[in-house]
Amino acid sequence: MFKNNNNNNFFMTMLISFLSAFFIYQYRYRIINTIIGTSWIRRLAVSGALQIPFIRDRFLSRFMPF
Repeated sequence: MFKNNNNNNFFMTMLISFLSAFFIYQYRYRIINTIIGTSWIRRLAVSGALQIPFIRDRFLSRFMPF
């Protein structure tokens, strides 16, 4: 009776995935601003970025050129 149930589940999963990706892309800056607006997440992101040597060296070379 429900032979196509697996195909329907796959179609619904793909449809929801594409719609989610579209809306995340559409509102990406609003999402990032909301996430970074939280102080402890912002602090975590900055400290995590400064753990990467390339980013840390570029950041420090701008503010301390000597």
